[in-house]
Amino acid sequence: KAGASWYEGTANAIYQNMRFIERYDPEYVIVLGGDHIYKMDYSKMVDYHIENNADCTIAVIDVPKEEASRFGIMICDESNKVTDFVEKPKVPKSTLASMGIYVFSWDKLKKYLIENENDANEKRTKGEPWSKDFGKDIITSMLADKQRLFAYEFEGYWKDVGTIESLWEANMDLLNPNIPIDLYDPEWKMYSRNPIMPPQYIGSEAVVENSMITDGCVVNGTVDFSIIFEGVTIEAGATVTDSIIMPGSVIKSGAIVEYAIVGENCTVGSGVHIGARPETFENRDDWGIAVVGHNITISENAKVLPKQIISENM
Repeated sequence: KAGASWYEGTANAIYQNMRFIERYDPEYVIVLGGDHIYKMDYSKMVDYHIENNADCTIAVIDVPKEEASRFGIMICDESNKVTDFVEKPKVPKSTLASMGIYVFSWDKLKKYLIENENDANEKRTKGEPWSKDFGKDIITSMLADKQRLFAYEFEGYWKDVGTIESLWEANMDLLNPNIPIDLYDPEWKMYSRNPIMPPQYIGSEAVVENSMITDGCVVNGTVDFSIIFEGVTIEAGATVTDSIIMPGSVIKSGAIVEYAIVGENCTVGSGVHIGARPETFENRDDWGIAVVGHNITISENAKVLPKQIISENM
């Protein structure tokens, strides 16, 4: 909105856009996170919300117990009515994780947004701890007031890309035929920006297997199980495996990139080795994805170790 300040939390982000929402006089509002990957028909979730006469419906997905502490966890009764919610619990009581996808009855959400904003501002003037967060404030306040909150169970593919590892995994999932997300489904197309570049060129000596190579790429080296964004050059003698190469980067002859993310417009010099295979580490905790930031030049024969994040030329 005009004159808006920086968002001070997820709830405050919606609060600052209330006037825009009010223009449409909605009965229901869908609130979505921006760092998740999934395909969902929201109309089914809205129907579920209406059928349950809910004040708030929260999409949930069953996650492995070892990952549950990363998420807001819902505890539900036999009718899927939410009885408790804990944000990132150390010892989860459930494995139903909030997906950050909500359907609200707008009159109720508006009421709690205003109350939360006023309460947080009052606490701030007193020097007390405050927040303007959906999970910590809006959901917990609605539960405390015994509002009708229901969990909507989602069974498709969903990935929270809030970490380097999950971003890498989400890209690799696109190459896995056993992962239930289909970029090529003609009945439900997924659109992206077209860079308007020449077609990819795969040289006569190139070796490309199980990878996605987008427009404007010139590949003369070896690419295996990797995502190659537009305008990338991979010279003869270079090897890229299990990696993500972002737009405009150049992988020079003799370079090896494995289990890594290389940012936009980078130059990876000849003889450089970025990353390593996980099986080469006796202790799996010592291994991780190597990351090179945007607009970085890696000089010849340099080495970037697993878990290392490069933010300046080397």
